[in-house]
Amino acid sequence: MNHPHTGHRAEHFHPTAPGHRPGVVPFVPQQAQPGVVNPARSAPAELPVAAPVPAESFDLPRPVLVPEDEPVRVSVDNNRCHIYGICQQEAPEVFRISGGGSLHYTRAVPEEFAAKARQAVRCCPMQAIKIEGGRTRASGSVGERLPGRPLRSGASTRASRKRIVVAGAGLAGLSAASRLRERGFDGELVIVGEEAHRPYSRPPLSKQFLSGELEAEQMTFRAEEALDAHWLLDTRLVGLDLYGSALHLRGGERLPFEGLVVATGVDAKRLPEAPLFSDRVRTIRTLEDATAVRRAMNAAHARHVVILGGGFVGCELACTLRDRGLDVTLVVHSAPLLRRVLGERVGTVVGDIQGRAGVDVRLGNRITDWQDHGDGLRLRLDDGDVIDADFVVLGLGGEPRTEWLRDSGLDVSDGVLCAPTCHAIDRWGRPTPHVVAAGDVARWPNLRFDAVPRRTEHLIHAVEMGQHAADALLRGPDRAARFAPVPRFWSEQHGTRIQAVGVPALGTEVEITEGSLRSERFVARYTRETAHGPQIVAAVAFDMPLELLEYRDQIGRSRPRSRALNGRS
Repeated sequence: MNHPHTGHRAEHFHPTAPGHRPGVVPFVPQQAQPGVVNPARSAPAELPVAAPVPAESFDLPRPVLVPEDEPVRVSVDNNRCHIYGICQQEAPEVFRISGGGSLHYTRAVPEEFAAKARQAVRCCPMQAIKIEGGRTRASGSVGERLPGRPLRSGASTRASRKRIVVAGAGLAGLSAASRLRERGFDGELVIVGEEAHRPYSRPPLSKQFLSGELEAEQMTFRAEEALDAHWLLDTRLVGLDLYGSALHLRGGERLPFEGLVVATGVDAKRLPEAPLFSDRVRTIRTLEDATAVRRAMNAAHARHVVILGGGFVGCELACTLRDRGLDVTLVVHSAPLLRRVLGERVGTVVGDIQGRAGVDVRLGNRITDWQDHGDGLRLRLDDGDVIDADFVVLGLGGEPRTEWLRDSGLDVSDGVLCAPTCHAIDRWGRPTPHVVAAGDVARWPNLRFDAVPRRTEHLIHAVEMGQHAADALLRGPDRAARFAPVPRFWSEQHGTRIQAVGVPALGTEVEITEGSLRSERFVARYTRETAHGPQIVAAVAFDMPLELLEYRDQIGRSRPRSRALNGRS
């Protein structure tokens, strides 16, 4: 891939919302008492959500960035870049996809665009961009220790310093921790992670890592290579004393805090009927999972692999294994592939791509019987077919990692329920001022669409929600802004790049606005009827990254009722 540098002059940019003043935001935690969140009122308050309104009636800002006052330098690894165009979405003054499909970028980035360039690094799906230099106006040089602030976490420090704990050492937790420092929080920052690794990119686990293109150290996030924090890795979370403001760790340890960011993510789903202790049945969620799958497949001399699940994980695993020359059977309960994410019309195109690549796609099937014969597996489907395989990988999605919060007093039904500001909601429906949640584990109402709380499991979402949750924790529920992002995600299916903005699953009508389904190169726009007219809820592009750019700012807006919504293929 060619990445020629351009010397174009960038336009002036104000990265913060009107009225925002960068600098230290005072952190004044409000101590919660059992049964009381806001002492000014004793009756439980309902979840603070707004009624759906037309997007045109209020401002829908992009995520707020913290300005930097020094220029930075960026470079792109040609071998890792897949030209998804996320960098251009984040920093169009720095990155640009040409009409021919190559990526152009400005190596020397002036200070007014430095924050946007750093956000592009954070959101790059392939971690292909490297950034050097820069100084935020609130926190000093990136990666620089604050002077005179040793890394301390003992109770003896609490008399003079505030402590914020980030529960979860994934991308959302890292993003929140980095934003806290950018905002000038100079107290103790403790990051607790159950894995033994610093935060790394998970999407390559089922692709480049499994195929051997990338190793573990190449997936570590680059945007925050150093952080003034105390890391408690390989540490299991046991419970939360919500009103006593303390985490419970394994071994009976207690970690008090003034503020908490819950960012524990999700665990991989398993099937109750699948052999639990078979080395030939695996999930892929963590680096350890992916390493075990790679080793186990090699040890089993696998030639035929069965994948359960027709979501992105299952489909991308099928691509990786076919590229390695293995026979692959994809068993999916629903039909077509990616139906829950992209809908039936667009999902059918994914099935055609997989079938053409040699994947045996079994739609509308379940496994009713599992037999592990030691040298292989025998699986019986509900249609009577029997499949002999060397290995089975479960790609069934994730379950929110909330078991440690079950007796905490928070609402953890399908993730940590949050107010629109990202503050966690307790069982009485009240926002907790000293606890926020971010990433895959959080369920909150994105008022860009409606007031229904939902979870979103995407890399860019983890970056943006981690940042917003940190801001919300510092500001408190009454001053914090609502988090109303445009969700974005991507995939690659046997060389076809799939990118999306918005939430396609909300759409009831699909219109092909550019290209055609037959060519498998198109942009599909998803809409639904609301009281204010048809609302644009998503756009999905197949091999059209440049054309998708103009759709981002349309998401959540209403269209005139007079326009036809008839799809064409």
